[in-house]
Amino acid sequence: MAKSIDACGNKIERYYRHIFKSDKYIFDLIKDLKVDNNLKWYKTHMAYYSKDRLYEFGTPISLIKYKPLSFLEKIRFGKSILKIKAIKDYKSLETITAEEWFIKQCGKNIYEKIWEPLLISKFGIAKEKISMAWLWKKINLRSSSGKLEAEELGYFKGSFSALTDSLEKELLKKGCNFFYNSNIKNIRKVEKKWIIEEENGRKAEYDSIVSTIPYNDSLRLFNKFLSNNEKQKMQSLEYTSAKILILFSKEKFSNYYWMNIGDKEFPFGGIIEHTNMIDKKEYADTNIIYISKYLYETDPDYKKSKEELFEEYEPYLKKINPRFNKNNIVRIECFEEKYAQPIIKTNYSDNLLKTNMEKEGLYICTMAQIYPEDRGMNYAIREGLKVANIIINK
Repeated sequence: MAKSIDACGNKIERYYRHIFKSDKYIFDLIKDLKVDNNLKWYKTHMAYYSKDRLYEFGTPISLIKYKPLSFLEKIRFGKSILKIKAIKDYKSLETITAEEWFIKQCGKNIYEKIWEPLLISKFGIAKEKISMAWLWKKINLRSSSGKLEAEELGYFKGSFSALTDSLEKELLKKGCNFFYNSNIKNIRKVEKKWIIEEENGRKAEYDSIVSTIPYNDSLRLFNKFLSNNEKQKMQSLEYTSAKILILFSKEKFSNYYWMNIGDKEFPFGGIIEHTNMIDKKEYADTNIIYISKYLYETDPDYKKSKEELFEEYEPYLKKINPRFNKNNIVRIECFEEKYAQPIIKTNYSDNLLKTNMEKEGLYICTMAQIYPEDRGMNYAIREGLKVANIIINK
């Protein structure tokens, strides 16, 4: 999910990416690598498509102008956000769903107009199971980058692959080895040593193993080393998948960086116009538009080609922007990720997997263990530091 692709002489991520003002761990890493000059901050604007119309959203002023809500509903909505920001401990929210909390605080109408479409776009049929603890943290993190008139988000010059490339170079200097595209044939433990055998015949011995892959793949690789309790926790987790369409266009689509879709009939959940954050001059004057859809692997759209997906999306893009013309599209890319988003249900901490497994020397460190925050680069770095310190100090 961290890979980048070539984009008109520069690079962009396969999955849209930015960082927030509160992302301490990524700031520290950038500083440690001495590449902090490459991090730039940009004012961005958000919109919400609802009732066949596009509305600016995400600031106090835009809330006042948002017509789908009555004056009293706007007050209730604003008070609910203030209440969320005043809550300091997520534990009190773990037993209640986001749906239940917002209906109670705001009323069913506000929930159905604002929050339900967003939860559906992210989690589909699981939307009524999502913990308020997760949404509480997501709202708080997002508001950390907010201003009265615009949101400020960070982006790395040359894409975040420039950061991971810098990290790789530094690690190679320190004696680390990387074996890419290596299929594991077998894993054994002999006394206190772990033996990893690859299909290409390479075999190596290690004191510890850290698995950062999805639970489903870790279960397959380490099944014989895991306790029944660990297996149960891993098997209980569900993921949603993601499908991303990237349009390279001669014309811009909108004036907004981030656009949430509040219409349940739309086949996608969001539009992220990258070149409304980064100047299109960085990409040979080409506009770059991500179209985001969270779905399940069983959804027919998961198997569709980029051409099929674009054909499905085009009428809805024209609904938002009647001037949208497919002849302006010069390139289309499409990517899917099977394990994109862990489904964070109520009482998630009860099933939260510890980093160190019961089998000595085996550690599992994945985005499913990022909680109550949403998965992302910043907290992946935090979890990496956590497991490194456990191993160093054991």
